Amino acid sequence: MLNNFFIIFLILISFNKFAFGNEPTDIWSLEKKEKNSEENVVIENSSSEIENKKIKINAGITDDIKVSEENFTDKNDLVVGIYDPGKYGFELDMWTKSDGKKIYELKKKINSMNLSDDASDIYKKILLTNTFPPKDNLDKKKFFDLKAEWLIKNGDLDLIIDYVTKNLDIISNENLIKFVLNEYLSKAEIKEACNLFKKLDQNFFDNYLKNFSIYCLIHSKQNDLAMMRFDLEKESGYSDPFFEKKFNSLMGLSKDDNTSSDKNLLNLHLSFNTIKDFKYVPTKKTSKLFWTYLRSNNLLDSTSDIDTADEEKISLLEKATHERNYNEKDLLNIYKKFQFSVDQLLNIEREKENLSNIKARALIYQGILLNDDPNKVTKLSKDLKSSFTNDGIEDAFKDELRFILERFKESELSSDLTDFYVLNSKVENPNKKIKYNNKILHQSKIINYFIQEKPSKKKTEKDLNNFLKKIKKSKKNYLITKDVIVIESLKFDGIKINEEYSDLYTINENIMPIDIQVLINDGEIGLAMLRIIEIIGEDELKNLGSETLYFLVNALNQMDIDLIRNEILSEILPVRV
Repeated sequence: MLNNFFIIFLILISFNKFAFGNEPTDIWSLEKKEKNSEENVVIENSSSEIENKKIKINAGITDDIKVSEENFTDKNDLVVGIYDPGKYGFELDMWTKSDGKKIYELKKKINSMNLSDDASDIYKKILLTNTFPPKDNLDKKKFFDLKAEWLIKNGDLDLIIDYVTKNLDIISNENLIKFVLNEYLSKAEIKEACNLFKKLDQNFFDNYLKNFSIYCLIHSKQNDLAMMRFDLEKESGYSDPFFEKKFNSLMGLSKDDNTSSDKNLLNLHLSFNTIKDFKYVPTKKTSKLFWTYLRSNNLLDSTSDIDTADEEKISLLEKATHERNYNEKDLLNIYKKFQFSVDQLLNIEREKENLSNIKARALIYQGILLNDDPNKVTKLSKDLKSSFTNDGIEDAFKDELRFILERFKESELSSDLTDFYVLNSKVENPNKKIKYNNKILHQSKIINYFIQEKPSKKKTEKDLNNFLKKIKKSKKNYLITKDVIVIESLKFDGIKINEEYSDLYTINENIMPIDIQVLINDGEIGLAMLRIIEIIGEDELKNLGSETLYFLVNALNQMDIDLIRNEILSEILPVRV
């Protein structure tokens, strides 16, 4: 055991760090932009009403932020996020005017949805903007937990690390830290996991994090420090019999033991590192995290060792492949091991009916490999895909299917196979270029106003009025809803249209949902944005109806959230080829 001198010495060091490491620094100017580091900031005002009130800021402030005296309602208010409010047109108090219960319920609902990429991107900006928490009917921890819940579901490690390092005061961050550590560990990236502790440089309440941090000290050959930390934890009443056994084994204080545990990923890793010829057999309940760990550490059986007679195991691997936990190529290599007669391979359509689903899939796949006729290969690929789909494991044959079909051209196939070919062979190109059509307003070069970084209002105003002039003269041309969206957005930005063109279209004032309009009128910007996210939901923006798009853009116009509005318009207006 560590002697008392060293225990007292370490406690004194920790106390000094705690006592002097969090003093507020400098004054955050309300008049101009300042770039601050990850330091706490004190905002002071000569007004007696707000004198000596402090706000903790955990991220650097790089944009102008609208701050009023009403913001300073609680000297303990914690501003939590990554993005400065001004970056996307939000404000520090975007939640403070709303009922916390309504915010919580709506966020909880949104977190349970499988948001589209478009909705998720907007939600990220709302959720991770530096703001005050709601004042009423919502505990701050619950508010922060909702952010953590979404970050984990989203799974962006860089984003999580950025959030955690800029908001070290949030206790709920421990779940985020565990998530990142487990992701690194599952991929055998031990160095990256342990570097996270160095970056955070803080003590933890969670026993899993305590164990992991001690293990990292051993991994980096800092055994003396590891022993010190372990002894201190034991002195404080900490107890974990399994970890203690593995700690003693790794430190050379006892012989390796055969005790194993899969209670969590660290325990599995410690078992692997202390047991000779460690073996772990996954089941249908094995988590994605564990599958990744087993694959990364070569703990899964090689395809050559898998017995084709063991269909239960192959079924398990099919399910794992569907869930993206097992490699498609490895699964198909197992199918190649099955033995079939020449007659079976020549009469696949007939013979597959007499086989189990797994054997049938193996037969069809071998038929694909033995054929080079585009129609035969595509027909067999369609049958194989159907077999997977019927068993609820359709994603087990996805990437390899695309590679197979890309060998052929659509023109080589019969008409009954073209739909299947198009659906399964093409990958959406994210770098499509805009194709302008100056005969249609929302496809014309006028929309560059929303796309360019610094558009010319003067030129846009001239081009818009010239376009409307042509519409006015022509009886063939007319304006549709997307055109109106363009015009109304430009008008909100101060671009004027001539009075003579004001009768070219009418606006249905009833399109906007009443509750959203009320929220906007009452200045409940955060809650209004959540409703917009809820409405977009699982749909991509380009798939929304014109009227829905109109009121979404109109709502953003009214709230003066131009950047997000422009991103939406850049997505829904141009034709890309």
